[in-house]
Amino acid sequence: MIKEFSIVDLLYSWKVGEAKKKLEEKLDNEIFVTDLIYCPLKYKYQKVYKELAIGSAFNPITLYGEVIHQGLEKILSTLFNISDANIEVEYEKNILIDNNTYVIKGRIDVLINDYIIEIKSSSLDKNLPQAHHILQTRIYLWLTNLDKALLVYITPNRIAEYYVKGAISDGELTDLVRSIITGQPAPRYPWECKHCIYAILCPSKKTLLQS
Repeated sequence: MIKEFSIVDLLYSWKVGEAKKKLEEKLDNEIFVTDLIYCPLKYKYQKVYKELAIGSAFNPITLYGEVIHQGLEKILSTLFNISDANIEVEYEKNILIDNNTYVIKGRIDVLINDYIIEIKSSSLDKNLPQAHHILQTRIYLWLTNLDKALLVYITPNRIAEYYVKGAISDGELTDLVRSIITGQPAPRYPWECKHCIYAILCPSKKTLLQS
């Protein structure tokens, strides 16, 4: 039987193509918000070991989160006037550190008037909100020069929302960029190595296991 149509093939091409394009177009002085909230070595490794990054783009967990994101974004866009709700808005802002200009880039899930909506999906219903998600949201506030956001979690057991107020300071942002430059601390959080695709070749994984 000839396979004429495959959703799996379409999803694979979409996610892998998206990941490849993102890595190829990323400039040396560009830092994504998601780079700042995780282990700084990932920023280095995704450039050196691009194939690992591209290969990991297609997995059920990632696709599940994508479906949740796009589903809620679609619902919000219908509940609010199109002029009030903006979906997946991209922002960027320059910061000067040691005479070098870095471009911080991020994509806001939903922007309703002067309110940021950050959507998260999780299979676990504990330890919410998570510290790195709060940090991510505060960086988005810094990017947009806004002051308030709503962090929304969708889990199998509940839908929970948390208010986040106050952007990260320029000093805090500078420290995060410096951590990218120096590669420290690695990992940023103790749980990262367990889920990291670069753990198979990273010398810092051993340090984590010894702690």
